[in-house]
Amino acid sequence: MRKTALTAIPALLLLLASCGSPGEGGGFAHVTMMDNFFSPPLSRIHKGGQIEFFNKGLNPHNAIAVDKSWSTETTYGDLVMLGGAKTRVTYPADGVFPYYCSFHATPDGKLGMVATIVVGDVEYKAEVTGKAEPAPEKWSGRTRKVPQEHPTIQNAVDAASPGDLILIDKGVYREEVVVTTPGLILRGVSRSETIIDGEFVRGNGILVVGADGVVIENMTARNATLNGFFWTGVKGYRGSYLTAYNNGDYGLYAFDSVDGIFEHSYASGSPDSSFYIGQCYPCRAILYNNIGENNAMGYSGTNSGGDLYLINNIFKNNMVGAGPNTLDSELLPPERESTLIGNIIVSNNNRNAPAKALTYPSYGNGIMIAGGIRNDIEKNLILGHANNGVLIIPNLQENLWLSYDNTVKDNIVLDSGRADLALVGPVSTGNCYQGNQFRTQIPYGLSALNSCDSPIRVISGGDLSMMMGALAMMIEAKVGLAKTGDYKTQPVPPAQPEMPGAVKDRLQPAVNVFEQNKGIVDNADYHPLTEQYIKEYGPSRLATAGSIQPVLPYGVLGLLYHVFAFLLPLTVYAAWTSLAFVDMHQRDCTNGRTLWTALLVLLPFVGSLAYHLRGGSTIPAHIRRSMLATGAGVFLVFLIAAVLVVL
Repeated sequence: MRKTALTAIPALLLLLASCGSPGEGGGFAHVTMMDNFFSPPLSRIHKGGQIEFFNKGLNPHNAIAVDKSWSTETTYGDLVMLGGAKTRVTYPADGVFPYYCSFHATPDGKLGMVATIVVGDVEYKAEVTGKAEPAPEKWSGRTRKVPQEHPTIQNAVDAASPGDLILIDKGVYREEVVVTTPGLILRGVSRSETIIDGEFVRGNGILVVGADGVVIENMTARNATLNGFFWTGVKGYRGSYLTAYNNGDYGLYAFDSVDGIFEHSYASGSPDSSFYIGQCYPCRAILYNNIGENNAMGYSGTNSGGDLYLINNIFKNNMVGAGPNTLDSELLPPERESTLIGNIIVSNNNRNAPAKALTYPSYGNGIMIAGGIRNDIEKNLILGHANNGVLIIPNLQENLWLSYDNTVKDNIVLDSGRADLALVGPVSTGNCYQGNQFRTQIPYGLSALNSCDSPIRVISGGDLSMMMGALAMMIEAKVGLAKTGDYKTQPVPPAQPEMPGAVKDRLQPAVNVFEQNKGIVDNADYHPLTEQYIKEYGPSRLATAGSIQPVLPYGVLGLLYHVFAFLLPLTVYAAWTSLAFVDMHQRDCTNGRTLWTALLVLLPFVGSLAYHLRGGSTIPAHIRRSMLATGAGVFLVFLIAAVLVVL
């Protein structure tokens, strides 16, 4: 049971925390225009929200409501949006808005490049090709073979009835498969030899739109411009023994979907994340025994949570291991109540991985909670990260989202460049740390002052240099200084294990998935390979503090931002201290009162200074000296100015 944390918060911090509340607007979501389809084909936003349309295709496109109530022509100023063009459309009223591209679809929104936007709390269910809508609980008994009976996977999907098994033989299938029939089971004969190839021109390997209970298993999707396997707007989904590599967005992706599992799958080479579950609460979903490597992120979950479990996965050699996060650009903020148990997260410092500008500043972190609340991080092995092992940090988009009431417990976190356990300001409250094996922490004393068994947790502040360094890295990415890899040229992974014969006997649509797999949650523990990874990683290296050095932003810009992170709070408090001394002199306060007040005013410096001086910081000494000396110099200038005023 989680204990309630009692925390004293100054008025200023309460004002900061209020920034994290959702505003009156409906936020915004993204729709990508490709050749020739919209992705995602179904979007949900709040009343008053916006959709940003972005043409990533080579052909001209637009978006026009079937009822003619809106179009991109109105906001963009031209009917033709060429490649690279963007525009935002606002939706002030609730409703369901099917739309189409006038160049590549019929005006009734029935055929071609069409999609739908649902605004507000409106009941909506996608059409499903005339089949019965509910997902059946059992296999229909009908197997449709590709290519023996149907020349393409899409032909088989279009001919199928709910609950059918589509059995796909070995071969390379150059198509994008769109599934709108519920309860289908799409299975490859061979995981490594049944391949859907997007050839870097088609958007998704398999896209499931509004069709509940669809299972995809034992095959590979590669070279899609967006996603390998993608479920959106569904209840019930399962992805098992899948391989997805070198796709332009995500490997396995579930959006606005609940009651699902990704298991025994592998994903690599994505410029966002290998596995993603977003915009759902409660998600009632499990990620179990998956591997993600050579991606920007091993796992990313935006505005998701509630019975969401990541158990016994391996995330290695990405830019970031796992990053639950809050953003205003999707519905249902904040991210909350995700549980990460028994994962192995190792050496996520891969600068050659593909990455987007938004992800690059998170480089070199194991688990990063960005604006998330009430998450549990337990029994994970987190080794060898250039920045932080476990990082809890606010996130800023349209609102400032603070991270609070997170539990970090019984993890093995070692060999981090900045700190094994890190809490970043401006303020985070109620987070607790207990039973972790670690060597460095920031602020100094973080764990001792924030035990999970204690009813009182101390606001420890946080070293702002990580936040400012991330800002510097974001600027680097925006101006092209950050050189990352190309998703099209990432390594081809080795063949992954085939689906076992006993599992092949499981012919069941994805219905009541979470309840059927609850045993995975109930028996969650350290990953079975934990000891092996520790042994292979090297006990001598793990026994040596500071064996890996942090990677700071490049060049003068990065150094200036890090110095500024210390300069700003020190300048503010120095000015405060100076004014206090002047005020006390004018009131003829005693020396004892002056000394006591000075100690109180100086208290906020203690956490950061103690860490960099005595807390085991592995940031290079010349960087630490530069930051601390600069702040001290500014502090002395203010004090001297105050003395001159008094005299």
